[in-house]
Amino acid sequence: MTLQRLEHDLQRNTKLKHANLLPLLGITQGFGPLPAIVSPWMNKGSLTMLLERDFQQLTLARMLQILKDVASALQYLHSENIVHGDLTGNNILIDENGKAFVADHGILIFCAELHGTSYIRSNVRWAAPENFQVPEDEESISLPQLASDIYSFGCIMLQVFTGKVPYSEFRSDHQVTVQILRGRKPARPVTPSIADAIWDFMQKCWLDKLEQRPSANEVLTFIQGQLEESSCSHATCDATAVS
Repeated sequence: MTLQRLEHDLQRNTKLKHANLLPLLGITQGFGPLPAIVSPWMNKGSLTMLLERDFQQLTLARMLQILKDVASALQYLHSENIVHGDLTGNNILIDENGKAFVADHGILIFCAELHGTSYIRSNVRWAAPENFQVPEDEESISLPQLASDIYSFGCIMLQVFTGKVPYSEFRSDHQVTVQILRGRKPARPVTPSIADAIWDFMQKCWLDKLEQRPSANEVLTFIQGQLEESSCSHATCDATAVS
């Protein structure tokens, strides 16, 4: 039954089509006890790898375009009522043209349901606080919601604009977990500086009340607005330089 359920969920994911969602080409056997996912190879690796390697060369417009790619994929998933559940810099992949693709949507949620345990994440630095809650009912499990993805997107924004993973001042994930359980949100960096409008929006993504966080539509609209503003500013500077 477990294999049938997994295969069913993976087959469902093959029907999801979006320009910024990593295509799931199919599943195959022979690489372990569970089916393996087949997806295209992304030459630039993960977003985390890109930022570690090329952060100093990224322009504001380039950062915003990456975030737009991610926000667009997330908006599509949420429109299908699908929670990604594990949105991190490691699950966003970059192709040779610099285009961002969201990968591994729904996989970690299935694993949590499979084992019948509370939703415990390895990527705690991007995790919403509600994902650390332990249900009072031992038979139930705590799973992320749509709003949990929004919290994680705020952490992606922080990572893109700083080049560092959230809570980078803490070395171990255990220390990060303690800070999250104490209610501490990621700190605003001194350098590189982040514009007030962007920082304020990130904080909205991190609100404790899930219903007060922006929707995926609002996230995409905000990022598109910032990208357009950046493009207009760049065009104005070019026009000034020419004149």
